[in-house]
Parts: sequence; C-alpha cells; structure tokens
Amino acid sequence: MSALVIALNPAVDCEWRVEVVRAEEKNEIAGEVRWPGGKGINVARWLRWLGFPVRLFLPLGGDTGRELAAGLRREGIRFTRFPIAAANRVNVVVTPDRGPQYRFNQTVPRFNLGISKRLVARARQLAVQSDLAVISGTLAFGAPVDSYARIAAAVAKSSGRLFLDCDREPFRLALQHRPYLVKPNEHELVQWAGLPLPDLGAQMTAARKLSTETGGYVLLSRGAQGALLVHARAEVHLQAAAPAVVVRNTVGAGDAMLAGAVMAAAKEDPAELLRWAVATGCAATEVAPGKLPRRRRWRELLASVQVVELQR
Repeated sequence: MSALVIALNPAVDCEWRVEVVRAEEKNEIAGEVRWPGGKGINVARWLRWLGFPVRLFLPLGGDTGRELAAGLRREGIRFTRFPIAAANRVNVVVTPDRGPQYRFNQTVPRFNLGISKRLVARARQLAVQSDLAVISGTLAFGAPVDSYARIAAAVAKSSGRLFLDCDREPFRLALQHRPYLVKPNEHELVQWAGLPLPDLGAQMTAARKLSTETGGYVLLSRGAQGALLVHARAEVHLQAAAPAVVVRNTVGAGDAMLAGAVMAAAKEDPAELLRWAVATGCAATEVAPGKLPRRRRWRELLASVQVVELQR
C-alpha cells in the first residue's frame, strides 16, 4: 500500500528565534532555520519517517521552488513536480524564548483558471493510481473552490481511500464524496458546524453529525487535550488524552497526527488509529519545526496513550 499526498500550496517554512517580541521596537533575530513546509509536506515527512511508502504531488517554481525541491531530495521524500512560473511562498514562524509563537503566511503564488485546471487534472490522474490519497492544507490561491471536491470525486470513483484535512468551503464541497477520514481541529469543526462547541459533549455531537454526512471517520484534534475519533455508522466514539510532553513547538503537530492515522488505518482497529495519531502528534510538539523525534521517544509516547470509549 502507498499514499499520494496532494499539497497544492506548499511553502518554505522559516523559523526566527528571538528573545522576546517587542511591539514598535527592533527585534533581533538570534537564529534562522528554513525547511520544506506546508501541511502536505509535513504529512509526507512523517509518513516516510513512520515507514509508509509515500509520494508528494506539488507545484514548484522560482528560487523557493528550487529550495523546496532540494530540501525534499535531502530528506529522501519522493515527489512529482507540477512546474509553475511563480515562486512558491515563504511562511515565517517567530518563536520567542518565552510565550506564544507567531505565524505569518504569504498568500502567493496566485494561479489563473487555466493553470488551476491543469494542476487539479494532474492531481486527479495521480490520485486514482494510488491506494490512498491525502489532501492536506489550504487550496492553491486562485484555484476554484471546488478543486478539492473534484479530486475527492476521482478518488471515490476509483474506490480509493481519501484522508482530508482542509477547511471552509473547499472542505464542505469535498465532504459530499465521502472521504474515509477527515481531521478537523476544534476551530475547524466550529466553522463546519456554524455554532459554538463549548465542551466535549457538544464536540462529540458535532463530530457524529459530520461522520453521518461523510459515512467515515472524524478525527478531531483537541490540542493539549488529545483527540476524539468518531464513526457514526460503526458506533465508534473514542477519546485519547495527550500524554505529558514538554512542548517545544506546535507547527505541524496536526499534520503529524494525520500521518499517524494514515499509517495505522490499515490495521482496521479504530483504537489503534487514534493511539498512533495522538502519539505522533505529541511527538511533533517535542522537536523543533521540521525535525523528527528519536524513535525510542515516539515508542514511549505510543505506549503511554490510553484510549477510552465514550458514551453517546
């Protein structure tokens, strides 16, 4: 079994380390690190580390596109390139010694309708040739809002498994093609539900409703509280708390969680899927952005994740 990860809006991620962020003052950068980033690349990186055969599909162009390609080759991540004229974006993460991270994402490149159609057509072609497909991240800027739905339709027609991690209207439109698993976070589930979800019970109700619509799994990432896994038709209602970790970074934790779910899905055991997802997401928070943990530490986290069944 192998996976195609579709990353239509990749980026070079750049972390600036600072002592503290001072408003209206000069902020000295103590260090800078750059690496291939964006949600789809993060998922592919973790899948490769977990030992799952994976290939990326992504648009690449300009100096940042060449930087991305070189970084992917260094990491041994296989990819299929869709050439574009414009340069890929750079996303900046500002990490103070204390306090919250700050994230700044560019909104380029922007594609015209012709390029968008060719990009989606190529993604559809590759998706139907794969055992499973992962759509992860924001839609390419300028692409039609139904682009993910069109890829999802191709996967459904080929009887493949689709794992979906996006938000807003592209998410709503893709749902009609019944993905195997969707992975919203709490904010994204609120967006979909259209109302506040103040507690676990409300989140469970919304996740069950979403699962009824898709006919598949809903993996709800809840940050430091762990995750829920719901499958309405199969009567799966599981919760796993996050094990204790020293948080170094939160960039890409949700992507690592999705990779863990993809890796464990072949086991056909919902509890194992949730356990792998939570352990891998937590492992990502203990390392610097773009880095991977020691396997021994990941195995420790996996062993410590406790899955419990919730009452409806």
